[in-house]
Amino acid sequence: MINKINLKEINLSKMRYIYIFAFLCLFLGMNQELKAQTKKTVTGTVSDNQGGIPNVNILQDRKAIGVTDSEGQFSVSVLDNAVLEFSYIGYKTVKVSVAGKTKLSIKLENDNNNLKEITISGYVNKTKETSVGSSVKISGKDLQAVPVASITDMLQGKVAGLNIQQNTGSPGMRGSMAIRGLSSTSITGSGNQAYLQPTSPLFVVDGVPIDDNQNFSYGFQSAGPGVSPISLIPQQDVESIEVLKDASATALYGSRGAYGVILITTKRGNSKIPVVTYNGQFFVSAVPKLRSVIGGIDERDLRIAQILSSDTSYYHALGLINGTSFIADSLNAYYNNSTDWQSYFYRTTYNQTHNLNISGGDQAFNYKVNLGYYDQKGIQENTGFNRSNLRMNMQYMPNQKFKLYATINGALGKQQKGSGNGLFNTGIATGGASSSLLPSPSQYSATNSVLGAVTTDNDNKTVDLNSTIEIKYEILKNLSITSNFNYTFFTGTEDNFLPASINGDRSSLYAYNSVKNVVYNRNLLQYVYAIKDNKGEDAHNFLAYVFNETNAANFKADVIKNNKVVNDYLRGPIVGVDDYETSLGGTLDNFYQTRSVAFAGSFQYNYKRRYILDATYRLDGNSSNGPDAGYTKSPSIGVRWNIGNEPFLAKQAEKWLDYASIRLTYGTVLQPSGDVYDVYGKYLSLGNYNGSQTVGISNGRAPNTNLQPAKNTTYNFAFDFGILKNRIFGTFEAYYKQTDNLFDKKPLANINGFSEITTNEEAIVNIGYEASLTGSLLPNSSKARFTVSVNGAINHDYLAALPNGVRQFIYVDPATGQSILKRVGSNALANFIYNTKGVYANNGDVPVDPLTGLRYRARNSDGSLGGVLNYFKAGDPRYTDLNGDYILDASDLVDAGNSQIRFSGGVTLDFRYKNFSVQVQGTGILGRDILNNALASQFQAFNNPLALNGLVPITEYDIWKNAGQNATYPNPYDYLRSGIVNPYRFAQTLFQEDGSYFKLNYISLGYTLNQKFTSRYGMNRVVLGGTVNNVFMITNYSGPNPENVTALGRDYSGGYPNPRTFILNLNIEF
Repeated sequence: MINKINLKEINLSKMRYIYIFAFLCLFLGMNQELKAQTKKTVTGTVSDNQGGIPNVNILQDRKAIGVTDSEGQFSVSVLDNAVLEFSYIGYKTVKVSVAGKTKLSIKLENDNNNLKEITISGYVNKTKETSVGSSVKISGKDLQAVPVASITDMLQGKVAGLNIQQNTGSPGMRGSMAIRGLSSTSITGSGNQAYLQPTSPLFVVDGVPIDDNQNFSYGFQSAGPGVSPISLIPQQDVESIEVLKDASATALYGSRGAYGVILITTKRGNSKIPVVTYNGQFFVSAVPKLRSVIGGIDERDLRIAQILSSDTSYYHALGLINGTSFIADSLNAYYNNSTDWQSYFYRTTYNQTHNLNISGGDQAFNYKVNLGYYDQKGIQENTGFNRSNLRMNMQYMPNQKFKLYATINGALGKQQKGSGNGLFNTGIATGGASSSLLPSPSQYSATNSVLGAVTTDNDNKTVDLNSTIEIKYEILKNLSITSNFNYTFFTGTEDNFLPASINGDRSSLYAYNSVKNVVYNRNLLQYVYAIKDNKGEDAHNFLAYVFNETNAANFKADVIKNNKVVNDYLRGPIVGVDDYETSLGGTLDNFYQTRSVAFAGSFQYNYKRRYILDATYRLDGNSSNGPDAGYTKSPSIGVRWNIGNEPFLAKQAEKWLDYASIRLTYGTVLQPSGDVYDVYGKYLSLGNYNGSQTVGISNGRAPNTNLQPAKNTTYNFAFDFGILKNRIFGTFEAYYKQTDNLFDKKPLANINGFSEITTNEEAIVNIGYEASLTGSLLPNSSKARFTVSVNGAINHDYLAALPNGVRQFIYVDPATGQSILKRVGSNALANFIYNTKGVYANNGDVPVDPLTGLRYRARNSDGSLGGVLNYFKAGDPRYTDLNGDYILDASDLVDAGNSQIRFSGGVTLDFRYKNFSVQVQGTGILGRDILNNALASQFQAFNNPLALNGLVPITEYDIWKNAGQNATYPNPYDYLRSGIVNPYRFAQTLFQEDGSYFKLNYISLGYTLNQKFTSRYGMNRVVLGGTVNNVFMITNYSGPNPENVTALGRDYSGGYPNPRTFILNLNIEF
């Protein structure tokens, strides 16, 4: 009898042996420490001339085994004959053999080589000496002077090529941010609320990527609370921030790093004795200078004079005046007022922030707990930001082979946006522009509508919960594997309630709720190897690693909207609603699911740290791409020559040269374009047909399955140097960045059935130069230290391609008429407006068409030429008649300016003497053209003297008043023709101004109390300080603030001004 063979049993038997063998290998690998060599504990202190040095890295065989505590003390377990390395930024590395020793006293000397600084490249630590990419590292200690909701605000003016503009003072909202120029030309919205597509850099917090562009980057652009995830990280918990700028530095971060990468590293424990640190800041936010207004009787007299002087007849003018109650009835208490509307909406606020940090541990186990609270009330009523957070991390490293790092973070952000959206506050803008003749706001007056700005119940909450586990294990000597897993839960709610008393006797309720889940995983395999020369030094050094990355995100948002609710106390689902047509009950507002997977690798070779070659390659698959796009490929290669390490410069190195190096890099990074709706279209419910529900595709935007990712290609050259024992050091960089396959909307002819389609047919080029220089003005032997750091960046953007190969495209803004010209070979976003050359002094100055004998005239908005009021006369603006037809129309628009910044930079002064410190920081820009729509609106207020709007003084401007006068500004009082000739239209060079400025960001003073005194009360360190933020600004711009404008360079009177803050600081370490 032949027995049947069970193949499954054989396979299972074989697998069992394989599992046992693998387990034994793993067990033996983990127990290599149990060799014959014995271990011992070595303790000691690391210090310099000033005392113990905290956070000194202790290494054995190039592996970190510990750090010193806050007093410079350490304790490590090592082999009996081990050689330890003690390294710290700014000091020379010391190697000591512990043979026969159990206690050490290490003295570190200052190192004049900044290239020893540790940087992060592709999730792997490297020294700056072996890194080829463009990066700048900022210590967290330099970001504490001013309490801010978003830590990125403190980076302004500190990094060359990182352009940050504080274009809103709204608490909790961060300003615009871009690395190395323009990365998109896609525009959404219109008028003063026209925005560029957000292209913020990718943030990586403790090794976990966070995309700040989706849903939260610009709260005014999307539904929901609009709170940035970065705003939920307290600045006191930040150890360092590193900005990666070129493709060689960002390529390993894949498609999401196409716009640059900002790495945020939070603090960890490093002291055997637990350290408790408290940081408290109390600050006052003061209202900036507001606009002057004409009030009371002056406003009434001005309106009467305007009507009498500009109307067709005296008697008709009297009829208008007598028929307008708020002008004629001066004895009526209701209209006999001089109300200062701005005082109702602006206020001085008192704010606070508190942070408690508890940390401790050694190389085997360390921990940190950070508890923070931030509360800022906005200078506009009914606005503010509040944050509570708890952040914890721990690291467990029982031996040199195994390391476990884990974090648990939670944050709750609350934001009040009042009647606005963060960038703009339309309710306050409207209320603040009311006539001063009206009584103060009341529920019983005609001005009760403006109460909506301060009585609207606007409550926005954001909850961010995330946890990370990272495990690193050395499989074999020099071969290690690291696995990182993160889960993030993000929820946002927005509740907006408008009481019936200010909403036509019917209340209104809007409730928004969103939930986002993100799962992230990365697995990295790293190998390090070195070949020694005859002297026993590492000569040929190799570093290679590969990793894979997966990311899955789910997002869903629901909306409930109740209009005309009959009772203020009914705030639930639709109940008692008179207007069911515009009310929404649990409607799905938005949802998406994205999936991405990536595979990447890096190889680096260096010879004695003189010559470095670095190459990387990454593949990205993303569900947002079209089905024909496939995997995106991001390669990079870079070389570095550390000239200062050459033997032929040894004598110079001893005398004056600390280091010098040249870097050349090339890289390409691809960025997914659009979303799933752009690729496959959007389907809508179209009602019933023959009793059945129908679903059809939306004809607003055509689907495009050929949508390709945007491609960023960068070439970078850099030169780094340090001289005179590190008293002077700096960097110069030049780059060429080309972005192809730019995502934008293309209009379609109506015969296609769709109005537009998204394509990848545009391209832009950025060419720029960056420089940074730091110098110590006092010798190293001086007891005082005075350091000056300056940086600057020049960037020129050019449009390289447009859809269908056309040479130019005009984006027409229907709201303001301020069109944008996209012309190949020119700057990508040019203002396309009328050229104003002054004012006609006399009627005889107006040109006459020799063919028809008719004076120059304006075409109506409907295309007609109108009548006698269309002809220009004395006091009207003098426009350039570009096509010579003696008619003002769209054919006369000219390329007149650039809304983008050409130069940005900053300066930092740091002075320290004994226990005193002073820090001053400023920033500035050059070469930006701003359209001053706020000023145009002030003149337009005179278009209708019968309107209940406020008036501002305009006597300071050079206005045309009488025949023969050569003026800059046209006659604002001719209200009968203002709607036809439109002398104060937005789209003209009259309101285009130079937006260059220099701003002194802050002045900070600090004093450290004597430790002998504070130690009596159990305190190791106490620092008292004071800071003034937003000190002053130097500019020729006539508006209130050239920084507080949109990304397209439009200054809108409804913006949120930046306050000046006065801060008291208290820092205590126990």
